[in-house]
Amino acid sequence: MPNPILRRLRYPLLCLPLILGLIGLLTAGESFGNSLYNSLSMYLLQYHNTGPNFLTNLARWTAPPATILGVLSSIPSVRERFHNFTRWRAGKSVAVYGPCPEKTLLLAQLGRRGIEGKAALVRAGRYVLLGGETENFLFWAEHHKQLEYVPVYLRCRSLPSQSVSDPMLRLFCPEETAARLFWSERCLYELSSGCGHRMRIVLLGFGRLGGELLNFALLDNVFSPEQHIEYHVFGGCSGFIGARSQLDETGDAVIAHSEPWHESLPLLEEAQAVIVLEQENQLELLKNLLLALRRRELDVFDAGGGECELLAGRERLRLFAWRERAFSPKYIFSDVMTERAKRINARFAALSSKSAETPEFINGQWHELDTFSRYSRISQADYHDIRLKMLAVIGKPPDLSVLSSELFEQLAQLEHLRRCRYYYLNNYRPGVPENGSREDPIHRVSSVLVSYEALPDEEKDLLRETVRVLLGIK
Repeated sequence: MPNPILRRLRYPLLCLPLILGLIGLLTAGESFGNSLYNSLSMYLLQYHNTGPNFLTNLARWTAPPATILGVLSSIPSVRERFHNFTRWRAGKSVAVYGPCPEKTLLLAQLGRRGIEGKAALVRAGRYVLLGGETENFLFWAEHHKQLEYVPVYLRCRSLPSQSVSDPMLRLFCPEETAARLFWSERCLYELSSGCGHRMRIVLLGFGRLGGELLNFALLDNVFSPEQHIEYHVFGGCSGFIGARSQLDETGDAVIAHSEPWHESLPLLEEAQAVIVLEQENQLELLKNLLLALRRRELDVFDAGGGECELLAGRERLRLFAWRERAFSPKYIFSDVMTERAKRINARFAALSSKSAETPEFINGQWHELDTFSRYSRISQADYHDIRLKMLAVIGKPPDLSVLSSELFEQLAQLEHLRRCRYYYLNNYRPGVPENGSREDPIHRVSSVLVSYEALPDEEKDLLRETVRVLLGIK
């Protein structure tokens, strides 16, 4: 009997002898109390008399098998509770709630620390909620008192991960993590240099994954003041473009295509990179792309399942296992870039206050920042990873004593371009605020959104100092 059917029939089968015994004994003239007592005694083999009628005898013979069935069916549940209890008592346990594919993936990486969360709340040292946003927030709100002093990692797509004030609640977005990891590992500086920093990058599919990938592309793929990169999107990116009124000011172009990709085959053949983001029916799309295109390589955000390994022409696919990477405990529990951003922020604060960079100082300075400033530091940390890879390509160590003044000045200029792009992607406009300050976060106006050459000397010195500090952080 299939397990789901067995689980549905288990309780009716267990109750059947009780019902038969009650009916049989009541029919024989027994009181309800005696009938209930004797029916329950049958489960423990304590009813030895021959039944007064057929129903009572049937209950007497079916009660022992029902008892055995109940004991056997409860063993997995008891064993699971015992394992969960021992893991909780051992410390470092993590309870994971959510849909099976993602939950199974994370539990496999957690190993003996992982506890599978189901409907009820289990005791654990930390909790990970992988369901939909509404489901996750309802679960957190329902159990808020029990979770008040326990770290909860909640999967969220709508709110920025740095926007919550509850110290025990941490938001994470797997798509954001995957996008940052992809551009860090797939650094295009060498490819961009080879074509004079004129590139066309094609994205097939979009959605939340595409939005994060494009956002970080515009922030991380900053290689030259004269560069021009075109991002051609075959997917619904109108929301991304519409929400960013200053997108054109970044210097690179985002071009939305309404026609299907197979009507633009020359573009896909000549582009410096083609990235497949589509997750639905991905295997069919890849089969058609490999048939229609002659290009040597396609970047694929692998939807999982292993089917891509079976494709003819598999060697032309550069697979990025984004789910496995993004659902790693390393990035859920301790975001590498966020930790680096905290250290960057603390280093600047320590230079001005002459304070020691203790863990308390680092976390205290971070909590003083608003969401916009936190993500500005994270953007710095992300791009610094690209900066180090750029220096490695040109054969220069990240050592100020050996960098030429021209190269150092170029790094400061690129840092300015990155900063401007961050402001533009948050809809800031160039201008001088009415109160004469450097920037106005309410009206989103900043006086630093000018060319590097037009910056005042103190702003250039600040950028140079920023590069010095970043190169000094390992």
